[in-house]
Amino acid sequence: MSKRTHIWLITTDQMRADALGIENASVLTPELDKLASEGTLFTGAYCASPVCTPSRSSIFTGRYPHVHGAWNIGTTLREDELTLCDHLKKADYKTIGIGKMHFRPQMKGDFSQEYEEPAYRDRGRASDGTYYGFDEHHITEDNCIGEYMEWLRERNPEAAERFSKDRYRASNAQNDVWESEIPPELHQSYWIAERSIDVILSHKTEQPLFLWTSFVDPHHPFDPPKAYADMYADTDIPSPASEADDVHLRPPHLLRQSQGGYWPGGGEEHSLDEAHMKRLTRNYYAMITFIDEQIGRIIKAWRQKDMYDDVVILFTSDHGELLGDHGLIYKGPWFYEGLTRIPMIVRGPGIASGQRVPALMEHVDIVPTLLAAAGLKTPYGIQGVSQMEVLAGRESHVRNSALTAYIAHDRGINAKCLRTTRYKLVIFAGETYGELYDLKEDPHENSNRFEDPDYSDIRHSMIELLVHRMIQDQDPLPERRSSW
Repeated sequence: MSKRTHIWLITTDQMRADALGIENASVLTPELDKLASEGTLFTGAYCASPVCTPSRSSIFTGRYPHVHGAWNIGTTLREDELTLCDHLKKADYKTIGIGKMHFRPQMKGDFSQEYEEPAYRDRGRASDGTYYGFDEHHITEDNCIGEYMEWLRERNPEAAERFSKDRYRASNAQNDVWESEIPPELHQSYWIAERSIDVILSHKTEQPLFLWTSFVDPHHPFDPPKAYADMYADTDIPSPASEADDVHLRPPHLLRQSQGGYWPGGGEEHSLDEAHMKRLTRNYYAMITFIDEQIGRIIKAWRQKDMYDDVVILFTSDHGELLGDHGLIYKGPWFYEGLTRIPMIVRGPGIASGQRVPALMEHVDIVPTLLAAAGLKTPYGIQGVSQMEVLAGRESHVRNSALTAYIAHDRGINAKCLRTTRYKLVIFAGETYGELYDLKEDPHENSNRFEDPDYSDIRHSMIELLVHRMIQDQDPLPERRSSW
C-alpha cells in the first residue's frame, strides 16, 4: 500500500518574517533554518489581518475576513464555515489541534476583561460535535487557562500556583518585559510540544494525520525562560525602523481615535527608552529560540515514527509584531511590513528544497496549497490559490498582489492594504487620504507618497488593482447548481 501524505501545520503568534535566523543573523533558529533548507522559504507572505482571529480563521477556511465573518478579535468564526479539517476528514485524515486556536473570543462579551469560560470557548459545533472539524483539540491560549494549566497543576502544583498568581513576573519587570524563572520543561511552549509529540508517537501510521501545533508565543508579555534570554545578553539589537517625527505618516482618524482608548488588538504608541526597547526585542527573540527548540523536539518524534519523509510541513504566523517600528508596539490597525509580512516555510514531498522565493502568498492560500500537496482538489468556495506550482519550482509566482484587511466596524474603521512586489497601498473607507509606499526606494516606509504628484500614476493603478481585487474577493458561496 502506498504511503499517505501527513500534514503538520505549525503556527506562532505575533512573529515577524525577519525574526528567522535565515533572515536575521541576530536570531537563533537552527531548526527552522534547517527546515527552510529542506524546503521553500517565501519572502513575500502576508497575513489576512494584523490581528489574531481574522487571520487564524482565514488560515483554516481559505476565505477572507469579510467573508468568513470573524472580522476582528472578539468575534467568532461561524460554525457553518468549512475548514481545512473538514476537507481533510473527507479523505480519512485524523485531525488534531494543540495550542492556541482563537476561533472564538478569549474574553467575555460584556467587555469586562474577564476570561471566557472554557465551556463556551472549547465546545464543539452543533452540527457535528467537532471543534471546527478537529477530531481532537487541546487548547491553551494567552491567558493560559485550559489544558496546559491542568497539566501544570498535576506536574508541579507550586509552579502552577506561582504562574496563576503572577506568571512568574520578575521583580525587575518593566511593563510587559521580564525574564521568567519558570523551568523550561514546565513552560507553555514545552507543553504544546509535549502534546504534539504524544499525538505523533501514538498515531496509527496507516491513517493520514493532520496535526496543528499552535504556539502562543512570541506574543506579549515578552517573558522567555531566563536561560534563553541570557543567550541574547550580548546580542547587538538595531534600532526600530522609524523617523524622529514619523507621526505625520499616520492616518489622522486613527490618531484621533487612539487617544480615546485601546485599539482592538493593540498597536498603541509607546514611550519606552532605548534600553527598555532593546530588552524587549532580546526577549522576543529568546521566545522564538525556545519555540525553535520545541519544533526540533517534535521533528525527532516524526523521525522516530518513520513518518518524517511523508509529512508536508508548513510553518507560519498569524501576523507580525511592530516591535517599536514607527514608535508602535504589538499589533493593530497598521500595515507596516513588520506587522503584515509573515514567515512562511513549506517542506515535504514534491516541494523544492533550498528554494527562496519572493512570490507573494496570502493566508488564504494555505488551505488550497495543503490540499494540493495531499493530492486533493480545492473545493468550491475557497478564495485562495494553490502555491504548489511555485513550491515545485515550476512557476515563479501565481499572484501579482497580496491583500490585508483591518476591520473594526464598532470603531468606524475599515481599511484595506494592497501589496505588490514593489508598492504598498492603504485605503481607509470614508477618508480621502491614504498611504502609498515605494518599498524599493523606501523599505522602512518612512515616506508616504499618497499625495506625491510624482506617484499619481502609481497610486491610480494601485487603486484600480485594489478595486478589482475587492470585486473578485466577494463570497462565491452559495455555489450555483442550475442554469435556471
